[in-house]
Amino acid sequence: IHPLTRAEFVGMTLLHVLIPLLGIAFVAFHAAFARWLLAGIPVKPIRPQVSYETPVVTILVAARDEASNLARLVPALLAQSYPVDRTQIVIVDDRSSDPTSQVVRELGQDRVDLVRVDSLPAGMGPKKHALQQGLGLARGEIVVQIDADNLPDPDWLSCMISCFLPRTGAVCGLVLHGPAAPHVKKWFHGIWAVEALGWSAVQAAAIGAGKPISANGGNLAYRRKAFDDVGGFARHQNVISGDDDFLIQSLSDSGRWEVICPEDNRAQLFTAGPESWRQVWEQRKRWGSKCIRYDMERVLLLGGVYLSYAYVAVVGMFGLWTGWPLAWSILVASAIVLEAWLLVLRMSIRTRAKKVLRWFPLAALVQIPLVLAAVVAGTLGKFRWKDGLTRAVRN
Repeated sequence: IHPLTRAEFVGMTLLHVLIPLLGIAFVAFHAAFARWLLAGIPVKPIRPQVSYETPVVTILVAARDEASNLARLVPALLAQSYPVDRTQIVIVDDRSSDPTSQVVRELGQDRVDLVRVDSLPAGMGPKKHALQQGLGLARGEIVVQIDADNLPDPDWLSCMISCFLPRTGAVCGLVLHGPAAPHVKKWFHGIWAVEALGWSAVQAAAIGAGKPISANGGNLAYRRKAFDDVGGFARHQNVISGDDDFLIQSLSDSGRWEVICPEDNRAQLFTAGPESWRQVWEQRKRWGSKCIRYDMERVLLLGGVYLSYAYVAVVGMFGLWTGWPLAWSILVASAIVLEAWLLVLRMSIRTRAKKVLRWFPLAALVQIPLVLAAVVAGTLGKFRWKDGLTRAVRN
């Protein structure tokens, strides 16, 4: 046995001190983070005051090659219980190569305004550009965005609008996964249904705690005056993803507008979810690409989460080789999983989606490596989004 050199001795000593200290710090961080988030989703939430006004509302849909989905969505939008004379529907055909425009014309019953976009200006995110074109036609005091692949309850619009009080700048509805398609494995669908529930929990919790982090642009309503007040999408117009996140963050941080998440389950929307690993990978890269462009406070918060994930992976692999650090990796991983379980459980009760909890172990197993890889790949590399390979920021 060769004696350790001075450098090796110092290195081993540092590892024996640093790994436990970081482990304790990350466990404490996730305990505090979980407490903060859970406070934003109280066990017995207090019902917010409801507005019974009926302002003019514009439903805005940005659609690219969505003919098949619009065949379901357009009739659902026309069947909303909100007063017809107070509702405008605007659908933007964003450079589609399929019969998107034709489907809208055939099913719109002269109640849908159609905008065709044929080109994308340099330095502009495609979805933001499409939404801006639709906003140019919008007459509503409140704009409600919905994605073409989401399907609303007949009372969805009424529930979203009832949440608007004078200081409400935005209402962020949840988007969960509906039943699995026949050709998708149940376990595969279950993983992403749990993840969608988890993202919804973080969305609702951060909003409830007064520091919005994320929203889902497929179920988002905002007051047009508030949108214009914070500069709309202009601040991050070249960032491909995150139009929803950046908008609600700006509204909340302005101090002039409130952001809320509705409690009524009729305000939820359902989407099909991914159907392949490739679809998951490209979508997660796109989501991960925007986080580093948040404000410093949110970057530091999410950076703490990311570093704790990295700790689990790196210390875990080191522990498989040397033995003793493995316990610290398991300890931090347990804190992460416990936090996720508490959030998902509480949100499943609120949304009546407890059936998907059986897939939580699989979702927990996938989450850490997927987030670690997707954030790096999305931030530094390219991802595929509708019209081909692109980077997080358009020049």
